[in-house]
Amino acid sequence: MIGARSGIQGRSVLVVEADRDILSVIERLFGHFQIKVDCVTSAAASLDRLKTRDYRTMITDLDIPDMDSLELVRKARERSPDLNVVLYSCSSSEQAMQLVFDPKVSDVSDVPRKPCTFGEMLRIVKNATGRTFLLE
Repeated sequence: MIGARSGIQGRSVLVVEADRDILSVIERLFGHFQIKVDCVTSAAASLDRLKTRDYRTMITDLDIPDMDSLELVRKARERSPDLNVVLYSCSSSEQAMQLVFDPKVSDVSDVPRKPCTFGEMLRIVKNATGRTFLLE
């Protein structure tokens, strides 16, 4: 299991997604890897959560309705500079499952559009800080 072996196990991930079905898919995925997930349905709620909790990673939909996702990333990094961020876009739980099973992950922090797999991203997130990934 990636979570148990990589050291991510026990670390919280904050997921920001307005669609509760997609949230459920993401929560189950990380639960499979024994990674604790806190889910919120708005950018405002995620920023409130970042005030009171320490997260290694935030996963957010590019199209979160109450704030531009890049603005959310900027504000989140002001509160937590070492936060890793994963941006994705999907409009259904089926698309979320496709992202899980056949993802293209690009590291947009160091080398623009450098692809890796979802599993590699989880391993990077274990040790990385302040990185941004695009899951497409």
